[in-house]
Amino acid sequence: MKTQNILKVVAVIGLLALTSTNYAAEGTWTSKASMPTARLGLTTSTVNGKIYAIGGGNSIDGTAFRTVEEYDPATDTWTRKADMSMPRFFHCAGVVDGKIYIIGGATGPNLFTPMVEEYDPATDTWQRKSSMPTGRGMLAASVLGDKIYVIGGAANTQTSMSVVEQYDPLSDTWTRKAEMPTARSMLSACAMDEKIYAVGGIQGWIGGAGIAIVEAYEPLTNTWTTRADMPTSRKMLSTLVMAGRIMAIGGGTEIWGPPFATVEEYDPQTDSWAIKPDMPTVRWFFSASSVNGKIYAIGGSVQDPHVAVSIVEEYDTGLGVPSPDFNNDGVVDIHDLLRLIESWGQDDPAVDLAPAPFGDGVIDILDLEVLMSYWGQPIEDPTLIAHWALDETEGDVAYDSVGVNDAFVVGGTAWHPGTGQVDGALQLDGVDGCAVAGPVLNPADGPFSVLAWIQGGEPGQVVISQQGAADWLSVNVGGNLMTELKASGRDGEPLQSKTVVTDGNWHRIGFVWDGLNRSLYVDDIQVIEDTQDGLENSNSGMYIGTDKLMTPGTYFSGLIDDIRIYNRAVSP
Repeated sequence: MKTQNILKVVAVIGLLALTSTNYAAEGTWTSKASMPTARLGLTTSTVNGKIYAIGGGNSIDGTAFRTVEEYDPATDTWTRKADMSMPRFFHCAGVVDGKIYIIGGATGPNLFTPMVEEYDPATDTWQRKSSMPTGRGMLAASVLGDKIYVIGGAANTQTSMSVVEQYDPLSDTWTRKAEMPTARSMLSACAMDEKIYAVGGIQGWIGGAGIAIVEAYEPLTNTWTTRADMPTSRKMLSTLVMAGRIMAIGGGTEIWGPPFATVEEYDPQTDSWAIKPDMPTVRWFFSASSVNGKIYAIGGSVQDPHVAVSIVEEYDTGLGVPSPDFNNDGVVDIHDLLRLIESWGQDDPAVDLAPAPFGDGVIDILDLEVLMSYWGQPIEDPTLIAHWALDETEGDVAYDSVGVNDAFVVGGTAWHPGTGQVDGALQLDGVDGCAVAGPVLNPADGPFSVLAWIQGGEPGQVVISQQGAADWLSVNVGGNLMTELKASGRDGEPLQSKTVVTDGNWHRIGFVWDGLNRSLYVDDIQVIEDTQDGLENSNSGMYIGTDKLMTPGTYFSGLIDDIRIYNRAVSP
């Protein structure tokens, strides 16, 4: 490599290390219109894009309400609806076929009920249903398919329960199920991936300290398994599922407080927790629901003696409606359509687009309509943290279209407008041509993915690397795709596929780490996978077209196009 190019690269690396920033998408909280009736121990349920706040009371030992109020996030307004037939708080709720089922709870201090009522938002009417076999309050409920699972709770102030009962709204009948391993009340529950997760709560006396225990129930086998504890022990929290993760919000530990503003996110794929932005207001005894990728935390109590509040705060995850760009190439086209058709009539969460925000469990005409509404359009993805389209026609800068990691092009290179796999591409000479960018992410921080198109190359050459750290995507001596990204220490080894990518054809190559498993992809097909529960730490800058040390013989000879780096595990 020429001396002037070496000096230029050194200067670029130093500058980028000082100025580059990782702009990973992060959620934000906003205050919304207050609920007309201040309440704690209420439930909230979403039907057709509106949230129904039902029941609750003015304090933990005070008066229970029959009140029902509807919140419309689109207009940030509240509307009064028909009351329940009986006042209650610390009940649970589930939605099946557009109807809300209010189950159990307390009608007053220490007065627990098995009563079940069905609310139809379409007609604003209530109907009495078969009572729950075990009367209790401070319980949790979750819906899987067309069944409601009612979990734990308490029938008096001294003893928490492990009871699990399944309600079938169609037949209006109840069935006893396997008991939860940990008897508890004041817990929360939510469903994901055909399992129900029971989170937090208290054991024994209802004034006891909050716990961090998480247990998963699988209805298919009627069995329970223990999962990773929450980082923060708590009771009277709220949980819900967003984009394949469980959000655990608020709650508290001690009998008289203080409550928390804590938000923690659980990933079932890695059985691990991450910290997310706190609620603006500390709270417990509240309820949370979601609409179109946004979470609404409603009511609850902020302090001793647990007097109810009407606060509403919105958490914008930045996720919104699931992306129809299934192969993450930035545009909705025939590849995405074929992926949807492959799952037609099946329950495939990866392509279940409609109705928003989480689909309906079957791939059908509704999902096709959403996909076609995006046809040919570029798709914005908040988890895409670096994107070098390499569509430039001149100059020595390859621009990062989503962040600040513009790459400086040096050595033997040439732009090829319109001849890449996705518009233009960058030609590298295999001698000293490469591009240099600042630090995009630290591989040790969590799941991420890197994808690129290549044509050409020779054995031993490198497509993408991190300065002084590891070769992210490269070619071994046999011309097969490989990665050096591995765990620290002697146990970590490179991952080498048996798939040749130097045959002169265009190939889309990728590395994906989900926090536990690392995978290599060629042309959107996984070619090898293994387990690696951690990757080496590095905050260095990036090289495109050469190895981590700019070693002669590692410079790529061919075309590189459309490089994308995500701060999540994608499924090409």
